[in-house]
Amino acid sequence: MSKAKVLTPRQESRRHRILLVAREMVADHGYDGMVMSEVAERSGVSPTTLYNLYNTKDELLLEALRELMVISYQRVGLVSDIGPGWKYLLNVMEGAAALRSAEPAYAEAITDALFRAVQGDALTELLLNTVRQDFFHSLTKMAEEDQLKEGVDTEHLATILLGNYWSTFMMINKGMEVISGMRLSLLVNMLSVLIASSQGAAREEMETILEKVRQEVAANA
Repeated sequence: MSKAKVLTPRQESRRHRILLVAREMVADHGYDGMVMSEVAERSGVSPTTLYNLYNTKDELLLEALRELMVISYQRVGLVSDIGPGWKYLLNVMEGAAALRSAEPAYAEAITDALFRAVQGDALTELLLNTVRQDFFHSLTKMAEEDQLKEGVDTEHLATILLGNYWSTFMMINKGMEVISGMRLSLLVNMLSVLIASSQGAAREEMETILEKVRQEVAANA
């Protein structure tokens, strides 16, 4: 992994420039088309400097993806006081739609790369296992607050949500869904699954939100 240290404003600006160039190259040439030497040239740094920051191409690509995810999360308020739970999961879906729309060509290339990735590699770990653990954490919080029905397997439910999440990305990549409708699709999928496993006031609130989302879907049809 990249070396963890406090960066000066100049170093942070250089880092951001490098990661932006890496994303642009992935968007233009695909996940496999990004070349480290060209990233260094377009970023205005030496190859030695680049390799001092990122030991491998995969490390650079993953760091570029992490930065984009953080930027998107901050934009929609995921870094907030909401805390884990179903409202946080709702914001995750909002964030995913914002992320996909912010840099569409890059997001498409990364999604394609994810579906070609093998089990255990770094991309799979970041985009599948890390996201699933994030979902599981919120579902566990819901269970602790008695918002889930008794006997619900939170680990299995997290996997179902993860599958719905990435299937929407895949359908957009394959032209079966439009980017403009991604936010609503993600919300409908997540709320439908959660409502079936929820109870009490949380379920009632989610049902109200789902009805509003479906009305928005109908209005945009």
